[in-house]
Amino acid sequence: MSTAPTLVIMAAGAARRYGGLKQLAPVGPGGQAIMEYSIHDAVRVGFSKVVLVVRREFESTFREAFVDRARSKVDIAFAFQEPEAFVPAGVELPERQKPWGTAHAVLCAKPEVAGPVAVINADDFYGPSALAAIGEFLGSLAPDDDSSAAMVGYSLSNTLSDHGTVNRGVCEVSDDGQLVSVVERFEIARNADAAQYQDPDAGTQPLALDTVVSMNLFGYPASMLEMLEQRFGDFLASVPDASTEYELPTVTKQLMADGKLTVRVLPTDEKWCGMTYQDDLPIAQARLAELVAAGVYPETLW
Repeated sequence: MSTAPTLVIMAAGAARRYGGLKQLAPVGPGGQAIMEYSIHDAVRVGFSKVVLVVRREFESTFREAFVDRARSKVDIAFAFQEPEAFVPAGVELPERQKPWGTAHAVLCAKPEVAGPVAVINADDFYGPSALAAIGEFLGSLAPDDDSSAAMVGYSLSNTLSDHGTVNRGVCEVSDDGQLVSVVERFEIARNADAAQYQDPDAGTQPLALDTVVSMNLFGYPASMLEMLEQRFGDFLASVPDASTEYELPTVTKQLMADGKLTVRVLPTDEKWCGMTYQDDLPIAQARLAELVAAGVYPETLW
């Protein structure tokens, strides 16, 4: 059996559409952030450690919000996503204000990770069975398995916002449950009994509501962190401009194409909720209130 998995939470995003520090928006009945429920779910299924990837200037804010209390239940460490992190010596960077992207965020957690790792967004509620599925997968990995990964696949209908469009990774899944491809679709919105997205070249296109989509809930073997570091050097060698990002789905697809990873899709019926827009907050609050009332979560987590 493998080492108990670590949960990496990407919490360094700029939240341009939401405005404000949405990672800590008060969603639970006691003002808890969404990520607190993800941590609670992870601890229940055997994750041994949590790494919060944040901007350095917000470390104290996260500590005061919940981290100092939650450390009584689980080991929580910080990692800081800064443009110069893991940049090879001698590489000149373009002037840049924002981080390099989600794959770089996970790479920044590397010093705090030993063994297999799950990755989530701080501002997405994934549901307890989704974290349980990824935890079970990672817990079953053999110590020498350096190529088996997993992704929790959601039904598109369970991931749409009522207050604006969303971007989703639309997945092609083989008959035996393996991920074949992920294509980013933009400005997805519900349209009667279906959905639609905007294609840059072809305009409005239909999309079935039962389409499998990625919500960035991945599970990787321990070797993934080394591969991310190696590929980051290659990414920088391509001389990216100041807006190009080193994205986790893109790197995952590259590793699949190169035969370095296979990705099993773990289907879930969980209903996503998140903080894309300010108007999503009361919906997320109502969802968590229902789950607390049903006994899925306690009123006080820590």
